[in-house]
Amino acid sequence: MVITKHYAVHGKKYRRQLIKYILNPKKTRKLSLISDFGMSNYLDFPDYMELVKMYQNNFLSNDQLYDSRFDRQEKKQQKIFAHHIIQSFSPEDKLSPEEINRIGYETVKELTGGQYKFIVATHVDQDHYHNHIIINSIDCQSQKKLKWDYALERNLQMISDRISKLAGAKIIPPKRYSHRDYEVYRRSNHKYELKQRLFFLMEHSIDFNDFMQKAEQLNVKMDFSRKHSRFFMTDRDKKQVIRGDKLNKREPYSKESFQHYFSKKKIEQILEFLLPRSNSFDDLVEKAGFLGLELKSKIKTIDFVLSDGQSCISIPNKSLSKKNLYDTTYFESYFKEHDVVEVLHNSEVKTEFEMFESQQHSDTLSVEEITEAYETYKTKRDAVHEFEVKIPEEQVEKMVSDGLFIKVWMGIGQEGLIFIPNHQLNILEQENKKQYQVFVRETSSYFVYHKENSEKNRFMKGRDLIRQLTFDNRSLPYKKRISLVDLRQKIEEINLLMTLNTQNKTFLELKDELVEEIAQLDIDLTNLQEKTATLNKMAEVVVNLQSENLDTKRLAKYECSKLNLSQDVTIGLIEFEIALFQNQMDSKIEKYENLVINLETLIKMISGRHNYIDKKENTKSI
Repeated sequence: MVITKHYAVHGKKYRRQLIKYILNPKKTRKLSLISDFGMSNYLDFPDYMELVKMYQNNFLSNDQLYDSRFDRQEKKQQKIFAHHIIQSFSPEDKLSPEEINRIGYETVKELTGGQYKFIVATHVDQDHYHNHIIINSIDCQSQKKLKWDYALERNLQMISDRISKLAGAKIIPPKRYSHRDYEVYRRSNHKYELKQRLFFLMEHSIDFNDFMQKAEQLNVKMDFSRKHSRFFMTDRDKKQVIRGDKLNKREPYSKESFQHYFSKKKIEQILEFLLPRSNSFDDLVEKAGFLGLELKSKIKTIDFVLSDGQSCISIPNKSLSKKNLYDTTYFESYFKEHDVVEVLHNSEVKTEFEMFESQQHSDTLSVEEITEAYETYKTKRDAVHEFEVKIPEEQVEKMVSDGLFIKVWMGIGQEGLIFIPNHQLNILEQENKKQYQVFVRETSSYFVYHKENSEKNRFMKGRDLIRQLTFDNRSLPYKKRISLVDLRQKIEEINLLMTLNTQNKTFLELKDELVEEIAQLDIDLTNLQEKTATLNKMAEVVVNLQSENLDTKRLAKYECSKLNLSQDVTIGLIEFEIALFQNQMDSKIEKYENLVINLETLIKMISGRHNYIDKKENTKSI
């Protein structure tokens, strides 16, 4: 699997050093493995240092226009000038350096939506080929900065995985295990059953000692005496010993990992108890000390150290919870926004917490109840209904070694991709055509890639995917609507027709009119965006013509001749034109969104009528 890492670049000088490093001719086959986006390439046959200077000048041009528009005083150490991404490939991927460079280029272009300048350099001086990517922190229009957060980090990894899979599928022959194979494997596999038991035990145990007692009751034996922890089940015919690192490769199961897991649960429980009963962070720290919890505060982060009198376990705030960050900023905002629910004196902390803890654990299973509860859990788990949906070949985007990508609808004129793994898939050959059986659980989650805008990437629940696939393919029987729904649908229909101000027009005519209006608005918006982009480029040139940096000025003169700019043009006049176009765009976008909502409502109503007519005809034929 491809691994991606992100680093923020602080300082223009460091950005230039980084450009110089990633373009190294010895690592990039004499500059042959370099690609870029959004750059003004004013050199025909640049050498190494000329190319470094040219890329740096392109980034500086962006910076200067942005700084002239937004004269912000940012702290030196907090200002981000670029984003550095390393995309590493395994030698087993069997991809050529040119393919790897293309993967990097396509990944970043999709991630940024083509709004930011970037460089991709592929290094081939090591056994594993890897891309170094530099994205400028300011967009091509010099209007905004790239905000790097969890969602963007997730999108980077997901997009990188998808594009890499598509590229790898061309040369790696797929070895498929179908849904049928997976079901056989799942029922007989010792590793799967052992993981299920351990997961159940972790969820229903109070602490590590309770976990060990219940594990014995559930016929799970553990050996922590060696380098790798070992597990096996005493009630299976085959007494297969399985190592902890084979059960969970990311975080191998071991005595330490289990102790960390239960320590995190305990710390979260203490914080849940103390936060409403503390009037400040210092008060929280003092009260936590009575419960064996120490909070070691740094500038931004906090380490939580839990002690039981014999040993200490330290957990950083980033690893503590997915729900809350629990850093210094979190506690500052918490105590500003919340009042003390209950005044608690230090002498009462331990007694009150024990009562709170006993209430929290009142529903926890006892050692004697664990076996019966697990059997019930297994029955329910295996009974979770899987929906089978047939997908036509036209809906498949690409088949890869471990599954396939299917096209899904994400709104008017918007298409997305969802990955279906092999174990949820069967392939049927029918009359020289392939048909795909997809098995989807309602509770599963699927990542949806938006083809045009990575900011719209999201997760979709299995139940929503089932609805969409069955709606597209008409593969589930029609369900009768209750009269109240019919009434609401009729009201919705009347409201829409009143909004559209129509007289004696069929639904299909209305749909065609709406589609035509939307298409025209789409063309108008594209034209306005292109005009705004040109004006922003003009603004960048005018600002950089006044620059004291000779290289930046040289680039600006080159761009000025390309744009055929008059010397009378001022930055104020250009900014005025940009504001006019922006107002027009805002107005048209609002109109566009309203038309799309109307069209989606109309399509639902037309579809509902067709379903109703089909059902009526089926009833007559019966």
